[in-house]
Amino acid sequence: MLILAIILAFATCLLLVLGFYRTTTRYAVTQRIEKVKEEGQETPEEELQKPFAQRVLLPIGETVAKVFRGYTPTEVADRNQRKLVKAGLFPRVTPAQFQGLCWICAGLCLFFVITFVITAGTSKASAIKWDDPVNILYVLIAVLGGFIIPQFVLSKKIVARQQAILSSLPYGIDLLSISVEAGLGFDAAVGYTMRKIKGPLADEFAKTLNEIRLGKPRLEALEDLGNRTGVEELKIFITAVVHASRLGGSITNTLRVQADSIRVRHRQRVQELAMKAPVKMVFPLVFFIFPALFVVILGPALISIWKYMF
Repeated sequence: MLILAIILAFATCLLLVLGFYRTTTRYAVTQRIEKVKEEGQETPEEELQKPFAQRVLLPIGETVAKVFRGYTPTEVADRNQRKLVKAGLFPRVTPAQFQGLCWICAGLCLFFVITFVITAGTSKASAIKWDDPVNILYVLIAVLGGFIIPQFVLSKKIVARQQAILSSLPYGIDLLSISVEAGLGFDAAVGYTMRKIKGPLADEFAKTLNEIRLGKPRLEALEDLGNRTGVEELKIFITAVVHASRLGGSITNTLRVQADSIRVRHRQRVQELAMKAPVKMVFPLVFFIFPALFVVILGPALISIWKYMF
């Protein structure tokens, strides 16, 4: 009986300690972390639904980047990260993965050039001289060109994203100004504007609101918004809002003035593009349209002259 009583007392104490531990905040935090980990784990079906580049190329690129990590300066990784952020690809694509893709593209271009040189040498029935300056030039061009191609594609994506932000910026700032004048707070107005517009600007507004909700000061979150996009007009708008907030000025008046200024600059930019259009149309007209017109108009006359003379 004594042994049974000891066992029951030990079990009772153990259950009490376990029950007390489950009521603590530490246990709740641990359970929450485990739940987040389980939600973050992807099933094989979800993994297969991802694009081929995200499933295969990016992991391979990260592995290749680890091989060349000692030969890559830290400034290059920082610059690539800033570019990826401006393109809206970070954190889906990390700087290491992008650097690995550059090396992979350089290797593929080098392989194709070497194959071409070997094939050309075989067709000419002559030995391939790798110390030939021409072949060395081919190899260097292949490596440099392959390494630059991903950088060029990323730069094009950055420009396209910035153009999309510029296109939706006048409407977004007008809506933000009207929402603040209607009585909404600045954060609520940003959220309302984010829901009403679409595109990269709405995504950037959503990131800014998430940062503010997570505890980052509003002014720092707005400055990060301008640095992420790299759009000069958005930076000017954010600088005006930040200065008005720090100096105690009226946000409503600042938003109204900035909305008018952005609308005017947008109109001027559109007019500039319209004035450039005739100059850009000259080259297609001269090289493609005019030759066809000459053939259609002067062709029958030239044929008649040829028959008459000969």
